[in-house]
Amino acid sequence: MNDKINNNNILSKITPKGVAGWIGLVIVIILAFSFGIMISGGSDSSNATAHEHSAEASSAPTVWTCSMHPQIKLPKPGKCPICLMDLIPLETGSGEELDPSQIRISKYAKELAQIQSTPVSRGFAEAEIRMVGKIAYDERKVNYITAWVPGRLDRLYADFTGMTVNKGDHMVYMYSPELLAAQEELLQAKKAIVALGKTKSSILKGTAEQTLVASREKLSLYGLTGTQIQDIENTEQTTTHLTINAPIGGVVVHKNVKEGMYVKTGTQIYTIVDLSKLWIYFEAYESDLPWLRYGQTVQFTSPSFPGEKFDATISFIDPVVDPRKRTIRIRAIVENKNNLLKPDMFVSGIVKSKIDNNGKVIDKNLAGKWISPMHPEIVKDGPGSCDVCGMALVKAEELGYSTKTIMDKDAPLLIPVTAPMITGKRAIVYVEIPNEEEPLFEGREVVLGPRAGDFYVVKSGLAEGGLVVVNGAFKIDSELQIQAKPSMMSPDGGVAPPGHNHGDGGMASMKPKSEKKEIVSYKINSKALAALIPMYDAYFKIQMALADDDFDATTENYKTTLSIVNKVDMSLFEGDAHMVWMELSKAISTSTEEGTKATSIADSRNAFFTLSKAMIELENKFGHIDSKNYYLTYCPMANDNKGAHWLQTVDTVYNSFYGDMMLRCGEIQKTLNAKDGEKE
Repeated sequence: MNDKINNNNILSKITPKGVAGWIGLVIVIILAFSFGIMISGGSDSSNATAHEHSAEASSAPTVWTCSMHPQIKLPKPGKCPICLMDLIPLETGSGEELDPSQIRISKYAKELAQIQSTPVSRGFAEAEIRMVGKIAYDERKVNYITAWVPGRLDRLYADFTGMTVNKGDHMVYMYSPELLAAQEELLQAKKAIVALGKTKSSILKGTAEQTLVASREKLSLYGLTGTQIQDIENTEQTTTHLTINAPIGGVVVHKNVKEGMYVKTGTQIYTIVDLSKLWIYFEAYESDLPWLRYGQTVQFTSPSFPGEKFDATISFIDPVVDPRKRTIRIRAIVENKNNLLKPDMFVSGIVKSKIDNNGKVIDKNLAGKWISPMHPEIVKDGPGSCDVCGMALVKAEELGYSTKTIMDKDAPLLIPVTAPMITGKRAIVYVEIPNEEEPLFEGREVVLGPRAGDFYVVKSGLAEGGLVVVNGAFKIDSELQIQAKPSMMSPDGGVAPPGHNHGDGGMASMKPKSEKKEIVSYKINSKALAALIPMYDAYFKIQMALADDDFDATTENYKTTLSIVNKVDMSLFEGDAHMVWMELSKAISTSTEEGTKATSIADSRNAFFTLSKAMIELENKFGHIDSKNYYLTYCPMANDNKGAHWLQTVDTVYNSFYGDMMLRCGEIQKTLNAKDGEKE
């Protein structure tokens, strides 16, 4: 009640009375409003400031996402909680119309994503093609000593394999009744001519002379020299034995008979090889063929002579690919100075090659020269014939070499190997458009030539001087995928194929379709299960070494795994399990052996793919009695985006197919519990 009275008193004091009162109230209100404007700085400036703040807020990135996991959306920059990659801004605040293959990002986003560009340049692509090979005989330097007449071998002068002989050295002393009869025919023909010396019958003389010539030729075919035949005619004494001499100098590599043996006409007695020249058979990959040409020099080394280098000349490139190894056989000729090199030695060779923009090899030593098509060591300045076989020489250009005059314009376009994103038959690069206030990038499809060390040759799709992205291209491509624009995996734009989208919404579609087939398991005893533990452990060392991008450790662990699987006692597996183990151990052995021969981390991962399939099946069939659980892990991007499974011993993804680049890419699909005894 008192409050009401007080309020009424207050209202009675401020309520205007009469016209003058109302006018006074209006004046008070106007003055108060004006004072408020003065304090606030004016309504217009306030609205302008608010508008600017709003515009600034709308232009700043408000959502940050992961280029690999677009389902991640955070209000500020940081690390992706899944793969630990740097987040990138999802919204740029730009409303301009861009080409479907273009994307504009802020300078801050470019810096944060560590996107770097470099100009496309011209240069003569150089590569070092490394090959391994084995020394062999020069087939043209192999000669056989054979029996020209049947008889008995009374003496073998070269009485052991490996003996060095010179041309003309006596090799065999043999008795031959047929040789004796042929000598008697010669002497009788000689006497007949003497007896007919006074006759006037030209027919008889002609017949006798022809008989003498035939007798000489017969002895010559039996292996007697002209001097030996003349001695027989002069002394009129026959010999019961024939001496066979070496037709060439070299080394006796095969001795096929023993003293006292009877031989027939054509029986091989010795094989002699001239080792002054040797062949080397190298194995080259299919991808190396653009760099290899007939007549090139191969520099090689041998473990037998550390620190010493030898030169050979490519004399033949096999036109057929080995279907098992997927390699090409390259044959080279080497001069065996001082007879240091031996057949069957292993060697490692390097061909240093350079190509022009037409794919022809540049060799200053062969530019403008003429080469023998049969003997590449014969090189001349002009046309002519081969000194060895007499064939006409051909121009070096006809054998795939560049012309004599090499200009800078003949150099091909080169880009770093980190620039293109290659998938299947397509190669995509991202080009930075110059002279833009904010970075603008455009995707382009290019045609690549061979790889030259740290560079790719570009056949089409780029121009000299253009800026290509060499670091961060994958992040740009991921952003285009998020915006449903054309990208590496989606050439026509729209939603990317399941094999590339890592969002939660797409993970289900990325998983391989499960085939509804029953997994048959086998009961094996605890000793057999225990024998598998070292093999599992060695496999997990391979898995972690690949996740760590450690090629050397991976190779060593492949060797260890191969040794372990070959030592497992097969008798521990009984009944049907024995046959299962035989098949699985063969598959494991084959894939680990492939891993020991890997020359790159990519080769090691290819071997790991097949090894993992066998190890997963091994676990399905027999299980394990290790002290820890195993985890079946899956990455949809591995195996050329077809997906791949592997086993690991931790429940956090360690991606063996991508290593540090995408260490957490994938998911744990299943926990495989350790068994206490026999698998039920």
